[in-house]
Amino acid sequence: MNPSVISFFSALACSVISAPIVALVARRLGVVDRPDGQRKLHARTVPLAGGPTVLISLFVGLAATLWMHPTLLLPTYADIRFLVSLGLAGTLIVVLGILDDKIGLRGRQKLFGQVLAALIMIPSGIAIRKIQVFGIPIEFGDFSAIVTVFWILGAINALNLIDGVDGLASTIGIVLSLSVAGVTVILTDRIDGLIISLALAGALSGFLIFNFPPARMFLGDSGSMLIGLVVGCVALKCSFKQYAAMALVMPTAICAIPIFDVAMAIVRRRLTGRSIYSTDRGHLHHCLVRQGHSGFRLLLVVGSLCGLTGLSAVAAARYNKEMIAVLGVATALAILVATRSFGAAELTLLTNRVRRFAGSLFRKPEGIKPVLHDEQVQLHGKQEWYQLWQTLTEFADRFEMDEVELLVNIPSVGEEYHASWRSTSKVEQHDAWRSEIPLIINGQRVGHIKVLGGCGKGSICEWMSDLIGGLRPFETQLIELIGEVHEKYATRKSPSMPELGSLQLPQQATV
Repeated sequence: MNPSVISFFSALACSVISAPIVALVARRLGVVDRPDGQRKLHARTVPLAGGPTVLISLFVGLAATLWMHPTLLLPTYADIRFLVSLGLAGTLIVVLGILDDKIGLRGRQKLFGQVLAALIMIPSGIAIRKIQVFGIPIEFGDFSAIVTVFWILGAINALNLIDGVDGLASTIGIVLSLSVAGVTVILTDRIDGLIISLALAGALSGFLIFNFPPARMFLGDSGSMLIGLVVGCVALKCSFKQYAAMALVMPTAICAIPIFDVAMAIVRRRLTGRSIYSTDRGHLHHCLVRQGHSGFRLLLVVGSLCGLTGLSAVAAARYNKEMIAVLGVATALAILVATRSFGAAELTLLTNRVRRFAGSLFRKPEGIKPVLHDEQVQLHGKQEWYQLWQTLTEFADRFEMDEVELLVNIPSVGEEYHASWRSTSKVEQHDAWRSEIPLIINGQRVGHIKVLGGCGKGSICEWMSDLIGGLRPFETQLIELIGEVHEKYATRKSPSMPELGSLQLPQQATV
């Protein structure tokens, strides 16, 4: 029997059989995902069984293939070394993910474990020492290990962050692994990359039976990170041309949609004053859900976009024209941005920041306006926050502030708004004071205000008292607007959404 067929179907069968067992163990160990009414809006506790199930199925698929074809990898020691390294790194990633699912690791702890897994892969033969971009060779020399680690980290986190809807990461993983298999056959015909990618596709196909909406099991961090690790590493390996230079366009095209999601998350969080480790509901799948896509329809939309980029990579490998992959990726991303399905708000934020930076370099000294910029971006939702922002900028102007920034972020009802205002500086930088004021309603943070300026004349205590008092109108408007948001949410709430009881309009707000 063909090794590819054995790899796929043995992994699929193992996944179907082992998933219920792993789910039972996960429940008993408390490795489950519980709804919280804010970010996790599913209706019941669900076991996080993906990582161990997929890893076991991968091992079984590869073992069955090598048992049926014992001489398959004997001529290529490098292939065996790659399999061993990937097995060790995959095991580490699954353990790391289970710990994160169970106890919740800090971002830096999770990153440290991911770096260790990436370092395990360096001796396996996939170190990016030289790449070709449209035929132009670029050598990394002593930095090759660092470049490789960054690539693997990007792949791991791309799949991890996009896993937020039933069946989505599993579907994307299947599409990506089949794309990798296609490029492997055309570009290098390396049997190890082929059987690994097909074993992953089989394992995820079996798990999707339980992960399909409404999901009975979730992949969890262990599963989504494992998919990213395997796809990222095999995509690198299958892109080497005769063990020399790597055509980096192909693996980038295959993973383009998850990479774009990560890139926009970084832009959105950094340019709105948050840590890149912070969580929100602004990812691709969240935006599509707010547009009415759900269940099979959502999987079909995202899967089709990944399929478009994956097929463009396969076609680029087949015809040896990297521009085909570039056009495929550009088309997929243009569809998302042009239809305002995803990425348009983040690109607006980025454009505004670049424009302001360029303006600071070339602005002429004469005729400088008192207000240098006043910009607003509705990241998500439809609530009108303009009047709230107008109240805040009037307050900033009255107290001669230099900079004000407002972020409203209510993920449970899909509202996110960011605005920034800056005037000509009236104080030396070393004399300026700055503060971040959290906006908290009924114990729940709904955003923040960041202000920068100089202290007024006279008594500091009296000036600070006036400053806080000046925020009262803003506080009142904030409560009223959030009340309107909750009322609108209650009228359009679907049965799958949580009850409004945990998000009731508070009697008072703390600013």
